[in-house]
Amino acid sequence: MSYPVYMMRKALLAVALMFPSLSVSFAQAPAFEALQGLVPQAPQGAFAGLDAQADKKWGVSYVLNGVLTIQEEKILLNTPDGRVFELDYSLRKARKFDGRTVHVEAEAKQADDMAVLKADKVEEFNPAAHDLKLPPYNPKRRQARLLGDEAGVLTVGNVRWHSAAPKPDQFDWATATIKPELVKKVYFIKKPFAPEWIAAHSLLVFTFEKGGLTDARGNEAAGLALTIEAFLRDGQVYDLKAGLRKNFGIVWMLTTWEDYAARTVLHGADDNRLIPYEVLKLSHAQKAALVRESVGLAAVNREGEYYHTITNNCTNNLLIAINRVLPENKRIRMWTIPYLAYNVRATMPVMVPSYLQGKGLLGPEMGVINGSNYQTPLD
Repeated sequence: MSYPVYMMRKALLAVALMFPSLSVSFAQAPAFEALQGLVPQAPQGAFAGLDAQADKKWGVSYVLNGVLTIQEEKILLNTPDGRVFELDYSLRKARKFDGRTVHVEAEAKQADDMAVLKADKVEEFNPAAHDLKLPPYNPKRRQARLLGDEAGVLTVGNVRWHSAAPKPDQFDWATATIKPELVKKVYFIKKPFAPEWIAAHSLLVFTFEKGGLTDARGNEAAGLALTIEAFLRDGQVYDLKAGLRKNFGIVWMLTTWEDYAARTVLHGADDNRLIPYEVLKLSHAQKAALVRESVGLAAVNREGEYYHTITNNCTNNLLIAINRVLPENKRIRMWTIPYLAYNVRATMPVMVPSYLQGKGLLGPEMGVINGSNYQTPLD
């Protein structure tokens, strides 16, 4: 039995123990054969050289067009929107593209470490094949914009704000003022969806003291949500299996908690609900730092980056953000076998809460938020 299949069987067993009423067996588990591909496969013989593989973890796919240049033996890619990436690629092969526009398929290490991309493919840019006219993004999602950071106050554009009765196809985008030092608590929120034995969405929510989160007109919000989602274009529908391939972009989106909760229970499926857990063992300084990290990562230009159901999803990226404020010896392990097999307990939303509870990072489940109580603020 391959190691990834072994790990997935362990994951299914854990799910069966957590939800015994589901009676999930390995033979009967929905789409089990498809799930065997959820954990990156270890190449044959790879276990003999783990140390040699230690600098080769690449979990985030990119497809980019830009100008390739070679400067002081470094291969650089300059994209039309002003980003500069260093490419890990054969210098010999790169020389024939020096100063030319290219199409690159590459991978970054993870969502907060994208300065260097390991290029799998570099070829001459062909407008007919590479300059595709794609449909616009669905208006439900926008990338946040960090507009200012002065005197401990963040000014952030494209925060999805809330109204008393949000309509499913109308959105109020605001410029928000965020004061990280006024953060009160941090919550990990799970939103189950079908098939619930394996599927859920996760987000982080920060609550604030009065004045901690306001819009440009002075309207107050009690909480800020960081939700990392497939950046769907018009006509696209999210699917777990489709998320294993380069089908969806990715967006780290900021909304008010009031907006996210209302839209979930009013305009989602009939049984849509949210399950909160308080994030524990963070000092006030760490909570404030996590607010800053979340806003900063949400404002990163991720055009050309792809969502992945396992290695670049709604949940593992939250843990990557949390790791940035934890001391090194307390950080969550993202890879079970370094750079070969992803830690399913750090990426599968149905498993992450119990995993973090075991580490003392999450408190107990706080009940269910649904249509009867969604307007009750988190503390």
